[in-house]
Amino acid sequence: MPDASTLTAFALFVAVMTGTPGPGNLTFMAIGATSGYRTAFPVIMASQIGSIFLNMCVGYGLGQAMAGGGPLVVVFKVLSMAYMTYLAWRIVSLSIRPKGEVSLPSFWEGLLIHPLSPKTWTMSLVAYTTFFAGNGLGLTENALVLTGGFILGGTIAHSIWALLGVSILAFLGEGPVLRTTTVVMAAGMLAATVWALLL
Repeated sequence: MPDASTLTAFALFVAVMTGTPGPGNLTFMAIGATSGYRTAFPVIMASQIGSIFLNMCVGYGLGQAMAGGGPLVVVFKVLSMAYMTYLAWRIVSLSIRPKGEVSLPSFWEGLLIHPLSPKTWTMSLVAYTTFFAGNGLGLTENALVLTGGFILGGTIAHSIWALLGVSILAFLGEGPVLRTTTVVMAAGMLAATVWALLL
């Protein structure tokens, strides 16, 4: 295991990075605001399964290929923007169309949130190079600590953002103000994606 000071610094990094606005958090807040926490929770769990895949890839070296640029990164950026645009439309549809006409976000849609989120890739790469690269431990051990930290932090942060969305729903009620708020959240998710892609 990494030493205590490294783990503490990593935990603080995870808390800050998973707790700040990004495509995932804004998505879960919007789902909470339109459909409640029970709808958001399976999607949150799916996103964490996707996070396992992403962080294990970073831990085993794929992060170096992503950091190096090239055709792989271009393909990722195109897929990321396309998927986040699709998610934004799904979120807006939940609020502007009558209930029952639009299916709720699914477990399978949640699986792709982190693997196609530029913010998630960035924070995983930064965490690995800052806290784990060159520490003398094995790839598997580092990858497991990296993955476990982000799963814990992500589950807590996403739940808090989803519950914040539920609070918004309770405060605003269903109506034009909530619909406008949801559109703003979806636009914010896309803006966060574009910002992360330009870094």
